[in-house]
Amino acid sequence: MTSSKAIYFAVLLILLSPISSMISTGDIDQERTRSMSSPTIENNWVVLHNPSIGVHPISEASGLIHTPFGKFDPLTELPPAGPWENIGLSEYNDGRLFIVQSHSSDLQELEDSLDLLGISIIDHIPDDSVLISIEPWRTGDQIDNIQELNHVRWVGQFPAMWKISNSLYPLMNLEGALIDLDITPSPSNSPEDLSKLERELFEKTGELHLQSHCDKYLCKVKSAKSLLISSLATDSRVLRIEMGPVLTIHNSNASIISGVDYARSLSELDLRGEGEVIGISDTGLDVDHGDFGNRLRNPIYNLFGPDSSGADSNSGHGTHVTATLLGDGTGDSNSTGIVPESTFHFYQLEVDSSGILARWGSLYDMFEHSFLNDANIHTNSWGSESLVGEYTSDSRSIDLFTNDYPEMLVIFSSGDMSNSGVASPSTAKNSLTVGASTTGAFGSDSPGQVYDESSSGPTSDGRIKPELVAPGVMICSARAQEAGLIAGGDCSDSMHTDGTTPLYMTLSGSSMAAPVVAGASAMTRQFLREEVGLTSPSSNLIKAILVNGAEDIGELNVPNSEEGWGQLNISNSIFPQSNGINQTLFLDQDRSLLPGHSFIYTFEVSGNNALDATLSWNDREGSSSADQNSSRLVNDLDLVVTSPSGEQFKGNDFASGFSQSTGNIDNLNNLERVRIASAESGIWTVKIGHSGGFSQDFSLVVSSNAIELQEADLTVVPNSISSSETSPLKGDTISMQLSWINQAAAPTGQYSISLEDVTDGNEIGTYSMPSLTGGQIETFSIYHSFQSTGTHLVRLTLDYLSQVDELNDETIGTNNNIFDLEFNVTEIGVRIVPLMEDGSYPTDFAESQSSRNRDINPSTESWVNFQLELLNEGTSETTVELSVSAVQEISDSGIMSSPKDEWSETLSDSGPWTLSPSGEFGDRVLISLNLTDEDADVESRFALPGLFVTDLILYDKMAPTISHSVRLSVDIDRVEGLYTVPAGTEDLGAKPNEFALFTLSVRNIGNGPTEYGISCETEDRWIVHVGSSQVPEVTIGPLSRLQFVPVPIRVKVPPASSGILAGDTNLVTCITTSVNDPDLQTTEIATVEVLESRAFSTQISDMEGNEFGPVAITESRAVQNGDTISTILTISNEGNIPLTFDVRALSSSNTWPIQAYLFGEDPPLGEVTTIQTDIDPGSESRIIIRTIVPLASEKGDKNTVTIKTTLEDNIITNATVLEVKEITTLDVQAEEGFSISLGRDGNANIFLHNSGNVPLLIELTLGTLPDGWSGGFLTGSTFSMDMNRDSVVNIALQLPSGTPSGTLSDKVPVIIQSTSPSLSTQTITIDMEVIVLPSVWLEIQSDTSSIQGIAEGEETSLILEVQNKGNTKSPIFITHKELDGWTVKYQWPAEELEPGENYEISVLINPRKSAEDGLTQLRFYANSTSQDITATLTNSTFVIDVSKSKSSNQGGISGLLETLGLPTWTLAVLFVVALGALITLGIRARQEFSPVDSDEELIPRGSALQAGTKEERRAAALDTYTTGDVVTGEVSESEINDTLQATVPTLPTHQVPEGAMPLPITGLPDGWSMEQWVAYGHLWWEQNGP
Repeated sequence: MTSSKAIYFAVLLILLSPISSMISTGDIDQERTRSMSSPTIENNWVVLHNPSIGVHPISEASGLIHTPFGKFDPLTELPPAGPWENIGLSEYNDGRLFIVQSHSSDLQELEDSLDLLGISIIDHIPDDSVLISIEPWRTGDQIDNIQELNHVRWVGQFPAMWKISNSLYPLMNLEGALIDLDITPSPSNSPEDLSKLERELFEKTGELHLQSHCDKYLCKVKSAKSLLISSLATDSRVLRIEMGPVLTIHNSNASIISGVDYARSLSELDLRGEGEVIGISDTGLDVDHGDFGNRLRNPIYNLFGPDSSGADSNSGHGTHVTATLLGDGTGDSNSTGIVPESTFHFYQLEVDSSGILARWGSLYDMFEHSFLNDANIHTNSWGSESLVGEYTSDSRSIDLFTNDYPEMLVIFSSGDMSNSGVASPSTAKNSLTVGASTTGAFGSDSPGQVYDESSSGPTSDGRIKPELVAPGVMICSARAQEAGLIAGGDCSDSMHTDGTTPLYMTLSGSSMAAPVVAGASAMTRQFLREEVGLTSPSSNLIKAILVNGAEDIGELNVPNSEEGWGQLNISNSIFPQSNGINQTLFLDQDRSLLPGHSFIYTFEVSGNNALDATLSWNDREGSSSADQNSSRLVNDLDLVVTSPSGEQFKGNDFASGFSQSTGNIDNLNNLERVRIASAESGIWTVKIGHSGGFSQDFSLVVSSNAIELQEADLTVVPNSISSSETSPLKGDTISMQLSWINQAAAPTGQYSISLEDVTDGNEIGTYSMPSLTGGQIETFSIYHSFQSTGTHLVRLTLDYLSQVDELNDETIGTNNNIFDLEFNVTEIGVRIVPLMEDGSYPTDFAESQSSRNRDINPSTESWVNFQLELLNEGTSETTVELSVSAVQEISDSGIMSSPKDEWSETLSDSGPWTLSPSGEFGDRVLISLNLTDEDADVESRFALPGLFVTDLILYDKMAPTISHSVRLSVDIDRVEGLYTVPAGTEDLGAKPNEFALFTLSVRNIGNGPTEYGISCETEDRWIVHVGSSQVPEVTIGPLSRLQFVPVPIRVKVPPASSGILAGDTNLVTCITTSVNDPDLQTTEIATVEVLESRAFSTQISDMEGNEFGPVAITESRAVQNGDTISTILTISNEGNIPLTFDVRALSSSNTWPIQAYLFGEDPPLGEVTTIQTDIDPGSESRIIIRTIVPLASEKGDKNTVTIKTTLEDNIITNATVLEVKEITTLDVQAEEGFSISLGRDGNANIFLHNSGNVPLLIELTLGTLPDGWSGGFLTGSTFSMDMNRDSVVNIALQLPSGTPSGTLSDKVPVIIQSTSPSLSTQTITIDMEVIVLPSVWLEIQSDTSSIQGIAEGEETSLILEVQNKGNTKSPIFITHKELDGWTVKYQWPAEELEPGENYEISVLINPRKSAEDGLTQLRFYANSTSQDITATLTNSTFVIDVSKSKSSNQGGISGLLETLGLPTWTLAVLFVVALGALITLGIRARQEFSPVDSDEELIPRGSALQAGTKEERRAAALDTYTTGDVVTGEVSESEINDTLQATVPTLPTHQVPEGAMPLPITGLPDGWSMEQWVAYGHLWWEQNGP
């Protein structure tokens, strides 16, 4: 460990040396200051709110479409279809997919127009083209409608060959080739379409492929034949077919090099990832590794992995990656991860049995699952080694997901293939791709270089990948204990609990770098949440922040294909500095930008410091069918930074590591950066422009020593001056409507405007205006009359007194405060007078204005009539003509544009008209003008709401300068409309447990966007799913006017088990209601019929009910020679008619016999491989398939039991693999430990369970115990355990006196070794805790064990010693048992004994005359009188033999007995015993020598054959049958006696030490030592005694 620590601190010094002079080591000042030269570290983060709105040039459309077979111009060339006939395609196209090419790079207008037609875009094709899907029955009408759209250049069919990846072409012509496929379903699929596709693929299992799995975004097919590719290419439900990826994994000082430690030191938050949830996908995880604590939020997820095991049993890669990210360094603090306080969840992707990496399902589904389980960052240290640099279906899935869920940051390692290219799916545009840099650890290359094996870019379409590199060489992190194929070396002295497996190891590669960046991302996100106040930071913002602070390592040459934008430096990303000065970091996120528009941010920059700007956005998913070399960028944003001197720096235009001003804009990457080493002082602008695509959100990060200019910006807009009459008559009063906007964020404060007639030099008026907030529009109306004829230029000037500090006005930027409009004022001569609706003349100015406007209720009419009087006010006859302009729409802001609907203008008389002089008959004519919305229909298509105008000019044909103009307006109300049509209701039905599908087409015939609620139910409450939901009620929309949306209605027929019969029907009723107008609703009814179903399913399991998955990914089952193995086949009749099944079971080896029989029946005699069973609807049948493992099988032999279930032509195959092998799993569970009172034995149990399939020999050993401790196994130390058996190991422990109470640091090591029949061993060590209870342990003893011959009346002294051998002090009390005729005197002082103290007491013993002769026992007791209820009391007893001197003169035997202290009647007892012994010997002698009868002569005396009755013994002796060698010759009596003697158990030869318990008759118990017997023999007798 010394060397690794030395390297750690050496790297720290190297890394911090260039920046050590730039920082202050004092307290961090958290108060923000506006000073631009403070050396203290501050939280200078500013959220931008003040961009001005501008225009941006749209990229010029090329007119080309890029295909897998080259590019073409559809107006001059046919689409290249590819060799579709040569590879077996039946059709040129699938009939539903069409390409729509736009005239412009602005695709948002095209998308909006297609939405109005109810058509959704499902893919993007470069350049400027989209892919749509049209139902065959709607193709003709829809294509015509699309071609009429203004934005459409060309519409054509999508060739089926474009769906097939180029990499598949060579394989399709190879005979017998099997290919793994990734199939992208069409986004236009309904749930029913997807379900049918999945079912059809499943039904082809075994015919065209081995295995398949589908979700909404991806179908994965294993081992497919080329015929399947051909059929899928012409399937309208399929968008893309490509080769399945071959997934591989990509293989501390990382925290220092990445700036993690330094960033923590600058932040009060510590930035250890608290509150962040991270998702991880990798091989597996050692969940018991101490570095993860309890931070794994859920059990390991297996739903996207290839098996159900989360163990990291091969390389240990997943455990190492996870701990690099968030390990807490419990075992070794030098191996602490980047964010040790983050929580996480884990997705395993490895097959344990093979170590192969595999995944079921789409990345979209996996990441969505991760996000819905609270993760906002998901890291992946794996990729495909077969699709290097390509934009694959997985890449597209990532982009689709991150565009839908912009809060989730997806990180991928770039791979370890050096210059071969980056691995997919790290080629996704929106993923953050990470390469590896050096660390200098453990003798590796010094820091500051790109790792030689780290994959480099660019992608096939030229994008910059990776974006970042991070430390990834010799990273010391957690090692999985179960990993068996470790490639890394040890890097710590810490060990796993087995004492032999290192706790940490080193690994190198981009796999190790990706979690470092994931940790930095979590730190950034925590900072944004807790310090900046952003509750939901977007992923592109975090990406921009990390890239903005990256360090250009090695030669100054970013961006480049090896390091992207440089090495991660999180401290510089969060706390940027330049030339020792702390920079302010400005950010903006989630602002949306339309094509052709821009946002401009303005900063005042202090000179002589750096300026960095980084733009990032989550782009839409790229084209699935274009050539790999074609750009996958859909929405093209541009970053342009302009200096005070006007020099422009475009995003990603770099030379020698810094921006230059001579290059072009970037149209490939969705991350752009400007990096300026030394920015000049003054006003800088940062512009984000949108040059093509759809509406796009973005994030911007700018760091510099600057402040954002918080100013307003008043600006005129188109039609800032508008009037109903731009050609008024001299002297007529007209109204003018004025409008303008504050396009910046800051409020203006009070300001003034002026309106002047520039031609006459007259001021029309000046007006003081209230403050206008940012982004708001102001409108104002005035009345005016012109007193002279001719052209009058009217000018509106905003802020003419210069009261507002603006970003743009007459002194700075572009003057956008002036708007001019010309009025053509004519002499009185002719006039147009619109009449009131009732035909009357307007009588005042208000009626005059009212007569020029009409209101329309579009639900009742789509046209309007104006009655017009054309009047000659001159003195001579004149001929007049009337011109009518096309109808225009005026927006709320006063901007005029062409209406979306087509309008017609029809006069009742077309003129010209000759009018008499004024006052004479014929000086006027009455006509009508009809304005009609030609696209409207009151039955099915209402006119669009809005204000529509047309300008009328009446002029003298001979003198056109004499004229009069009038503006007429039509105001159309907003109304609701609804039209529904059910489709597919004829012959509507479904089989049990399936969905019947029909479509409810909802059309918005109102004239504005509307939401609709749809509610469906059936008579018997069957399950109904409306739309893509799982509920019977949904709200759809908002639907644009005339948008037509087919809503799938799925009615689920109950399962056959519910009793539903074929032919039954149920009525489903669907009510559609307008959300805005609940009274507007429609009702549609359909009838669902139950169809006949023969559906069934099969599942195999073992006898315990454990189900088996597909044989390809399921581990083999371990068996032993001679085992009888049963497999249960469960057949479920999920249909609604009785079914008869034929079942056939086969062994791959004919030496393994098969028996098939129904569950519950007896096994048949002999081999039976086929069986037939009848199953009623909704029922199931279980069949047992039994085989016997041959005794001659060898270890490693395998046998596949294949079970084929046949129903007519439908065959389902299940299989399970049996492998002869041992499973030697011993489950060990220990109690918490020993709880011991001193002076008493402590017991603890360990519970063993043999969960393997072979018996185990168990050998128990106690490890080395501390001095004074003694222990042993009460249940024996060696024994056997059959499979599935339990055993309890009981351990006893004694502790020495004086051991203090509490939990001891020393533990009792118990070593458990199991040995299988094949002699494989497993050793488990359990360290058992020892808790010593408060104890009072008293011991009373004396050096004298007996006192004999004490004279009557004479006192004899005895010294007793009392000792407290416990650990708790206690008051002591001494007593004795009274003896008749004896006087015992002693004195015990009332004192307490401390632990370890002893006390001596003198006892006087005196026999009185009444004392009996002979030995007697005097018993003393030492008792504690402690009141401590927590202490355990162990009292003591001492016994001494005493006798008084002889008082009798008897001789002979009686005297001898008296001397021994025995009573005189003992002699009589001895006599009776002797007499009984003589009688017994006599009887036995008679039996021995009595004559033997002839039937018993064959039985030698003493033989075991003498047992039983006489008849039984005779039969046994006459039995001469033997299965072994024939016995001949005569057996002598001595041979019989010798044999019998050999069967008699011998007595133990052990010499038992004094004071120990006697041994059992069989000697020491098995596994016991004599020392253990001395200590614990009494416990053995308590448990096993007679």
